[in-house]
Amino acid sequence: MTTTENRPTKPVFDQDQEAMRCPYPHYAELRRTAPVFHDPEYDIYVVTRHADIERVNTQPRLFSSQNPMGPTVSGAIAAITRAMTGVTPEFAERVRVVMSRGDVLFTQDPPHHSRHRRILNKALTPRSVARIEPQIRQMCHALVDRFAGDGQVDLVPAFCSPAPIHALATLLGVPVENSGDFRRWADAINSTIGTSMTDEELLGTLETQIEFWTFFENEVEDRRQNPKDDLITAVVQARNEGDAPLTPNEMVGFFSQLIGAGADTTTKLISSFMLMLCEDPALMARVREHPEDLPRCLEEGLRLESPVQGLFRVATADTELGGVPIPAGAHVWVVYASGNRDSEVFDRPDEYDADREKLRSHQAFGHGPHSCIGAPLARAVARIGFEVLLERLDDIALAEPGFVPRYDPSYVMHGMQSLPLTFRAR
Repeated sequence: MTTTENRPTKPVFDQDQEAMRCPYPHYAELRRTAPVFHDPEYDIYVVTRHADIERVNTQPRLFSSQNPMGPTVSGAIAAITRAMTGVTPEFAERVRVVMSRGDVLFTQDPPHHSRHRRILNKALTPRSVARIEPQIRQMCHALVDRFAGDGQVDLVPAFCSPAPIHALATLLGVPVENSGDFRRWADAINSTIGTSMTDEELLGTLETQIEFWTFFENEVEDRRQNPKDDLITAVVQARNEGDAPLTPNEMVGFFSQLIGAGADTTTKLISSFMLMLCEDPALMARVREHPEDLPRCLEEGLRLESPVQGLFRVATADTELGGVPIPAGAHVWVVYASGNRDSEVFDRPDEYDADREKLRSHQAFGHGPHSCIGAPLARAVARIGFEVLLERLDDIALAEPGFVPRYDPSYVMHGMQSLPLTFRAR
């Protein structure tokens, strides 16, 4: 009998550091014993098999995406409400707009999500990503220039974090000099979910989010008057026959999601794959000697160490999944990182194998209508980043023998806080 103390999800939901580093044995136990598991303490239904995850993600009317970050959001809203006691009506209204995230894309269901996706697919295209690849490469070289002469580096703050931020700034058409603001904004956007802050800290975070919102409101209005060859202009001008154009709040909400989610996930992809290379000399040799294999090798890295472990859906009606009744209003956690190690889909699922069949069947970028719209940019930044790192640096190795990384305390995101390396610059 499962109790609140012996349930398989306890180490993960309690954010035990060992479970943050390696949650996969807990997911495997759930797939084996209770693939749709109700955690009684958190009142969350945990879905761990690949097929069940796909079923949830392809039924958006039954499993709503309006609260993808899960039940911690209600605690964040309560804390924000408490912290705002006594603020001006103008500030309260700006907070309301910011916290709505524009009610766009990531937090919407059909038919609204379908309209957002149809319009934004016309703006964020493979061509728009390909257009900035030379600038991404140049920026990656500039980042390496800063530490190439040192022979050692903590790669997370020096490269993994700024590379996607710089790429996002370039794609959007904002000077890279603003990338420091982007980092602050991304941290602020993500920080109000599942964290504990004083009222003063929370108000400071909300002020930073309002700063972000105001900046992009001004950028949207500027592109209406002065179009450029950038993503902000493309979003402002995007139209789809039969659909109402995006509102300014929807546009800024999309930029909020792109920066908040895109920066963090790509940072975690680059750092986790570099750790794999350092721990596997044969893999390091392969990507050096056969750079054409890098995209496949990165894809397997995505499968094995998914930056997004899972997202939440809310059941809109009484239903069942895997024979388990799920009541209307229940929070359902679809664990992509578990589906990516499901032996029903992937042979030897816990082993790294870039030559495996069904490699693109992984769920690291989600599945169905809500599959990640920024996936092409994440793949491009990671690929170019490693092309530059491997071109510029030889003998890359962990700075500390037996290094055990410390991971962020989150069961939604999966990434290490630092990665100290040594190397020999070419």
